[in-house]
Amino acid sequence: MAVVLPAAAPAVTASPGDGVQAQAARALFDATNSFRQQNGVPAVVWSDALQRSAHQHNLAMAAANQMTHQAPGEASFDTRISDQGVPWLSVGENVGFNTDRTVAGALALHTTMINEVAPNDDHKVNKLDPLFTTLGVDVYLDAATGKLWFTEDYAQI
Repeated sequence: MAVVLPAAAPAVTASPGDGVQAQAARALFDATNSFRQQNGVPAVVWSDALQRSAHQHNLAMAAANQMTHQAPGEASFDTRISDQGVPWLSVGENVGFNTDRTVAGALALHTTMINEVAPNDDHKVNKLDPLFTTLGVDVYLDAATGKLWFTEDYAQI
């Protein structure tokens, strides 16, 4: 599922090299595990391979300036995850973007997802799926479009 949030106010932007991307990815990972714990679901562990899959997808979405689970010419997310060497039993993906290119902007996407209500709660379902054991999160600050792209790739291994 995909979520789009407009910025509430002009965002403080950062260059890709200044660590905001890594800080936002870690904040999203930690927020997901906190949400899982609050709901009695075991924590997921970080996966570098899933993060690489997520990063590859963020670059494809940014290049197309399109939020989707499969950008034009891109492999499906299950294939992208397999291509990173992840021996998965089941997989899931959450994507989104925000024009607030800060850690707070990334966390606003998380908050939107955890506040979803059935039957339109696919992001929340992924975040709380007890079968998922690993997670890779990537945040990409796209200077060309002014967007923060975000992908969470989940896997049951």
